[in-house]
Amino acid sequence: MSAPPSSVLGWRLTMGSSEEDYQVLVEWLTEKGHSEEEIQTILARVREYDEKTQHDSVMDSIGAGRMSLDALVKDALGQ
Repeated sequence: MSAPPSSVLGWRLTMGSSEEDYQVLVEWLTEKGHSEEEIQTILARVREYDEKTQHDSVMDSIGAGRMSLDALVKDALGQ
């Protein structure tokens, strides 16, 4: 199996994935011959990993003191 395009590999280097990133992944998976059902299963797993990675990163930042939980709460509440 050939490597995914750099745009797929590079999306993990950003602060999360955009729908455009997922579209690139869908196109690559389609080119590799995956069925629609397989692609949906793969995307669900990628989104799970993406959410967990973002969650862990935020929690790690709060725990390390690089991010203020108070500031995060105020931002979420529009204060």
